[in-house]
Amino acid sequence: SELAPAHVEVITPWPGIATGLTPTLAPTTFFAANAYVLVESPILVGQYRQWSFSVDHVPHHIAYLGQPGRPAFDTLAFRNGVERMTQQAVRLFGRAPYREYHFLFQDLAWGGLEHHNSVTLGAPSDQLTRDPNAVLAETAHEFIHTWNLMRIRPAQYVGVTYKQIEPVPTLWFSEGLTIFYSDLLLRRAQLPTWDSTRVGHMEGIIARYLSQPTYSRFSAEQVSNVAYNAPPDALGDYSGSAHLLGEVLGSMLDLVVRDATNGRRSFDDVMRLMLERAGGDRGFVGADIERAVADVCSCTVAPFFAAHVRGAQPVDFNRYLGSIGLRATVTREPVLREGQPAADIRLWAWNPPSDTLLSLLVNNPETIWGRAGLHSGDRVMSMNGALPRTWNDFRSVLSRVRLGDTVTFIVRAPQAAAPRTVRVLVGGHDRPVVRVTPVVGATAKQVRLRDAWVRGAP
Repeated sequence: SELAPAHVEVITPWPGIATGLTPTLAPTTFFAANAYVLVESPILVGQYRQWSFSVDHVPHHIAYLGQPGRPAFDTLAFRNGVERMTQQAVRLFGRAPYREYHFLFQDLAWGGLEHHNSVTLGAPSDQLTRDPNAVLAETAHEFIHTWNLMRIRPAQYVGVTYKQIEPVPTLWFSEGLTIFYSDLLLRRAQLPTWDSTRVGHMEGIIARYLSQPTYSRFSAEQVSNVAYNAPPDALGDYSGSAHLLGEVLGSMLDLVVRDATNGRRSFDDVMRLMLERAGGDRGFVGADIERAVADVCSCTVAPFFAAHVRGAQPVDFNRYLGSIGLRATVTREPVLREGQPAADIRLWAWNPPSDTLLSLLVNNPETIWGRAGLHSGDRVMSMNGALPRTWNDFRSVLSRVRLGDTVTFIVRAPQAAAPRTVRVLVGGHDRPVVRVTPVVGATAKQVRLRDAWVRGAP
């Protein structure tokens, strides 16, 4: 039964056992109240280093499982960075939704996965030697999911399921706003970030948005629906990120809220309201997000959601940046490598199940490959006279092409009766460059809102 409690006994030669499961009087036996808690509680076993701290009297534990002979790093800075980030996250949402929390780090591993009262994260010690905060952005992202995904749950994620999850049209919110806050909370904690300023960060996400035509063709909900459990070519010759699109839309909605409330509120208030309304067993749908934003700002946001969440209208960035006295200017520059124009090698391939041929991924029809007539889903029968069988084979050929070369493909579309030959003349490509600058003659309100936004003030 999904509601039945369970006990887990860990048999190990090592003394260390770190997990979010409830300890019992027996040091190697742990308790789970139901099936959900059981499957949502990873266990780290080994000779790990550990540290603890409290936030609002709630204990938090860090376990780091290293490997013999690996480089040492500044563990005090590493621990303090995690604590300061945690303080800001709890402050954002108003409370910790757990009795204790476990950060489970592992050397020689990468990536991370959130759980209801713990997180598993790769933290290579050679990276931490160079920078003890090297994995802090990823840690913040997975930790914020403790609220924005595990408690503020999409309706499709409610309950325990043994089947493949159905498409989730609200992942732009669950992932994108988590990305938004993983950057913002590090700034509030005065911890290092990839971008030195919020203005620089805004320039970066706008440039990434403008570099991909997907976002003027597919809505945030459509991109979200294929984020997981969908084939790589689900959008045809386009590819998009619900993480990026959600961060962009969240950033604009934050400006909408600040402007409408004269700086008294921000998207922080939307997150807290979503936690209050959708933090139970029901889960939320897209209309709940729109309603929460409208209730916080006491303004009309239906056109925004119609245009950018349910629709694919391009974002008019200056419309929203103007509310805080900023303006974005966009130019295009050639992509360079070692000071010279770089060949456009933005082409990918993958091995579909039960198919011996590679399948192309164009991902952007404006590349030289898309303009030459290649499409996602084309099966590669020959590439410059050879037959690549794996992604590594394919990339090896592609990495050797230079400007002016011709790459000859023989491909077959999935439903085509015969193959076709496509010759691609290799050229360069450009990228959008965004500069966000203050508006001359900004009003006192715009300057005040801009100063608060630049500081990352709530």
